[in-house]
Amino acid sequence: MWRWIALVLLLPGVAEAGKAQGAFWRSLLVPGWGQKYVQGGGGGGGFLAAELALWGGYWGFEWLGQVRRERYQAYAAERAGARPEGKGRDYFDDLGFYASRLEHNQFARYKDGPEAALYPVGADFFWEWDRDESRQRYRALRNASQLAHRQALYMTGLVVANHLVAAIHAARVARAGQAQTGFAPKVAVGPAGAAFFLVRHFY
Repeated sequence: MWRWIALVLLLPGVAEAGKAQGAFWRSLLVPGWGQKYVQGGGGGGGFLAAELALWGGYWGFEWLGQVRRERYQAYAAERAGARPEGKGRDYFDDLGFYASRLEHNQFARYKDGPEAALYPVGADFFWEWDRDESRQRYRALRNASQLAHRQALYMTGLVVANHLVAAIHAARVARAGQAQTGFAPKVAVGPAGAAFFLVRHFY
């Protein structure tokens, strides 16, 4: 939250005293609020709709990432005998790169010598893939989960952009004293990611 506040401080002169300043800070807090404050009607609905769509996309991608995480962990337990509970990121990375715990430890000893980080002997850190195709499938499932979480992160960046654009737009509308500006925010969300852009309408 503090990052986008810092970005606003780098935009001197955007919000002037009076109504423009009030519109700026209102839309910075809630996109569309400043437009409604200036126009006294339904102005700014596009920014508010974009905000709702972006947060919906964020939670959707987070949910998808978690579902995929549970899927690749269950797959590793089924095909490699792994025990995912309580394990960190390095463990899941190694599951995708090595056929077994033994192979990992042998490679680590060869590469790092006495300083090698080894998995202890015991059932809790055991894994051995039934075949290489299963390991490749596991990697694909894990990459899909990580992609969904990255997309969720991108959505938060678009939320920041929506707040900033809405605030600047509201201040400009207030200064110009115009009820219509000709610009409307649009959000496109799809399997490959999301995009936030402005569309200009000619009247």
